[in-house]
Amino acid sequence: MSARRLRRLATAVALATATLGLPRLAAAQAQVLVVTGLGGERRFADRFRALGAGLAAAMHTRYGIPDADIAWFGEDSTGTDPRYRGLATREALDKAVAAFQARAATGGQVVIVFIGHGAGADAESRLSIPGPDVTVADVQRWLAGFPRQRAAFVALASGSGDMLPILATPGRVVITATKTSFERNESKFGEYFVHALTADVADADKDGRVSLLEAFRYAQRETKRVYDDASKIQTEHAQLDDDGSKQNTADPPARGGQGTLARRYFLDAAPVTVAGGDAALAALYRERFELEVQVDSVRARKPRMAADAYMTDLERALVALARKAREIRTAEGRP
Repeated sequence: MSARRLRRLATAVALATATLGLPRLAAAQAQVLVVTGLGGERRFADRFRALGAGLAAAMHTRYGIPDADIAWFGEDSTGTDPRYRGLATREALDKAVAAFQARAATGGQVVIVFIGHGAGADAESRLSIPGPDVTVADVQRWLAGFPRQRAAFVALASGSGDMLPILATPGRVVITATKTSFERNESKFGEYFVHALTADVADADKDGRVSLLEAFRYAQRETKRVYDDASKIQTEHAQLDDDGSKQNTADPPARGGQGTLARRYFLDAAPVTVAGGDAALAALYRERFELEVQVDSVRARKPRMAADAYMTDLERALVALARKAREIRTAEGRP
């Protein structure tokens, strides 16, 4: 690489790094569907209900998502929580997803979280709910209805691992509590994943926010600790895919490749909220977010690119990000 190219790249990196002092924002507000499935035993039913209630509440109180964009269904026909919508039948879930699809904004985020027990295997994988179970085909159909949104599916369920290779596709985050359908023992991962999103425990990079990747890694680490402390063989191994490759799903790398989208997938306030109601500034925040994703995408493609092509694309992405940061600082009245 020429000295001139190195200097240009170093300048681009320095300019892009200046964006670190700016507010870190999601692309758009999220819609969240929480499903707590059949417990079978009282202890499971109580635990699933508590996890669902805590997660649904946190979506509003911690992340600022309006109650209208949070739907929680479970084992009970009625509930006092304002976000609880009733019995988690397949018909009710179909209607809830359709309602989300009808008002989903382009570039928005849609998160579906299932807490409970999984069953079946491969294409017959399903999640236990009152009445007919939710099948992996149902989930695939739901997610396909959000072509212009960032969709995430999180299966905090035993025996859910076979769903990942079926649902994984570029631009979609898929997380399962287990590696395969054969890991059917009681799962600890879901408890810690919910804890990551409802308490101040998982912000690894100390930026004041928790991404889906940070929540995943925290839950992975804590799950392993539980088994290690009890001197037991670990019977569950969580997986994450967000690039459709189905590779490195148990251990996404620190940068690039698997985990790139999940690293920037946040649930907190929409840009227009953080921008103090300034729609123009909010638009700039969204544009910066898209450019950050582009930088990550280029870095993820590095192993498959020629060196010169990689440096050219990275420089272009970093310069665009730096220019957007200048626009934002100007709009904010900052030097």
